[in-house]
Amino acid sequence: AVSFPLSRLVRNRPEEIGLLPDGRQNRPARTFNESNFSADELEGYTWQEAIKQASFWFISLGHGCSSIVSTAVMVHLGLMLDDRGYSLQMISAVVATYTGTNAAFLVIGGYIGDRIPIRFAAFGFSSIQAVALLILLVSNSVPMVFLFSVVLGVGFGGRNPVTSSIRGIYFGRRAFAAILGISMVPMNILLFCAPLYVGYVRDMTGNYNLGFFTVAMVCFGGSLLFLLLGDPKTPRRQATI
Repeated sequence: AVSFPLSRLVRNRPEEIGLLPDGRQNRPARTFNESNFSADELEGYTWQEAIKQASFWFISLGHGCSSIVSTAVMVHLGLMLDDRGYSLQMISAVVATYTGTNAAFLVIGGYIGDRIPIRFAAFGFSSIQAVALLILLVSNSVPMVFLFSVVLGVGFGGRNPVTSSIRGIYFGRRAFAAILGISMVPMNILLFCAPLYVGYVRDMTGNYNLGFFTVAMVCFGGSLLFLLLGDPKTPRRQATI
């Protein structure tokens, strides 16, 4: 009931309300009209062009490797803390803590991503997630568990807006939705496999240490891929409006 009227407020392009994309200085030469505004007039790559770029695969794999932390934690954190003897109430408080911190850093992460090179922001927040898992592995007290929860919330919340918007920075807006959708395929494969792997290792070894350590290392390795991006290349097509 609420989503439909809210959707009427959404606009696809800044030109629809007389604005310009970030960085543009010149006003559109004509009034925006959806019927005469074609995709060819948008700057950026088509999805066919994007998948031929090394940056596309660095972003896709980097995003996927950093995202496996969220699914592994979502599925197994409660069970891991239960194995360590924490009460259900304590586990709930830990989950609430990283959820609240995550919500705050969704805004903060987007702010930071606009003010430093976005690849550095993606690397930084993704690496923080890996650090959070390492804190969890060595935690032997309630304060340490809550420290893990806060650090995880910082990394997870800050990473989310950055790793989504980074495709717009590197590929433009001409085919943003298609590029995002295609790059989610390898990511979703990783998201599916990660909790299965962690659970399998738990059953084989009797604890979660190796499983979560592996996830942390994969996350950090994926974070390094963002550093390989370099500066965004000039899109092949410039808007003609």
